Amino acid sequence: MLIDAHIHYDYSGDAFKLLKALEITNADACCLQSLIDTKKINQNFDSLYAKDILNKKTKMNTIYVNCALNSYLYRHHEKMDEMPKYIERMIACGADGVKLIEGKPTSRKRHNIPNFDDPLFDPTFAYLEKEGISVTWHVNDPEEFWDEEKVPFWAKRSGWFYGDGTYVNNIDQYNQIFNLLKKHPKLKICFAHFFFLSNDLDKLSELFDTYSNISIDITPGVELFENMSKNIENAKAFFNKYYDRIIYGTDITVDKCEKNQLNEEDALQRKQLCHDFLSKDKVLIKGNEEGLLGKDDIYLNCLGLDKDKVDAIEYKNFLRLYPNNRKINSKLILEEIQKQRLELKELNLENKELDEIEAYFKNNI
Repeated sequence: MLIDAHIHYDYSGDAFKLLKALEITNADACCLQSLIDTKKINQNFDSLYAKDILNKKTKMNTIYVNCALNSYLYRHHEKMDEMPKYIERMIACGADGVKLIEGKPTSRKRHNIPNFDDPLFDPTFAYLEKEGISVTWHVNDPEEFWDEEKVPFWAKRSGWFYGDGTYVNNIDQYNQIFNLLKKHPKLKICFAHFFFLSNDLDKLSELFDTYSNISIDITPGVELFENMSKNIENAKAFFNKYYDRIIYGTDITVDKCEKNQLNEEDALQRKQLCHDFLSKDKVLIKGNEEGLLGKDDIYLNCLGLDKDKVDAIEYKNFLRLYPNNRKINSKLILEEIQKQRLELKELNLENKELDEIEAYFKNNI
């Protein structure tokens, strides 16, 4: 069995391409990670639509959803105490957990997000901790993205150079997370992309030993695998000790952009990279100029884990965090769409996709 815990979907991408992505990568299920969005608050209704239509199509629990927070509230910090109720309603709509892209420097800057250890966030994290809701959280990016001499060209071209003084400092942001965990030590958080600490496994070990509910996923970031390949014996020791707190994911995206509906070659390469790194001793990843890894071939030392540990990472750990695939509540989704329309109107935004999504759920009550 294989569950991809980290996939993205943006309406009106072809939702059925998600099934194609699972077929290509031999995955049995996936979790859609919804994001906050400057043009439409977030992708929650996109993801809930995909979950409903595809679970009905497959007659299985094929799609899980981690909902985004309500970015409207970031424009009204005085209303941040409303966030827990919003999460509660999204879970009632059919979301299975929560996704935070808030720690990616571009997202944090774009949405006027408070410091994570600020009291403004206390009600939100206290609620998540109390309810034991699983959270996937993107915090920072590779450390070289703050260094003008080391940031890769492709990252700088994508707007991911953060060393100009206008973005949060990655050390400051890590410290905010550490302060937050001291306040809410039982938070059930999976830090995406290895928490960007693949080059500091001692720090990651310290976190794991201190906070029993912390986990990480192995979504690429190619630097993740290159860092561990260079220190493969330390990486093997880490995975053999903490395999039950590491989760498989690819970061495959299906969205509305025609060229990005689904890059099948890239999707397969992502799966192969993650699986082979776990299960083999060495691997050659062929270059793909249009994909994640770029045009150059990459040779990696790999982990060669036992099958039971690979199985834990590739599906068992996810099922422990998400034991139930929550049912979609179409009636409640329609109510929430109306609330979002009012927020969009106040912000002078218009999301015409809501009309199609609303019509779908009206026909499926």
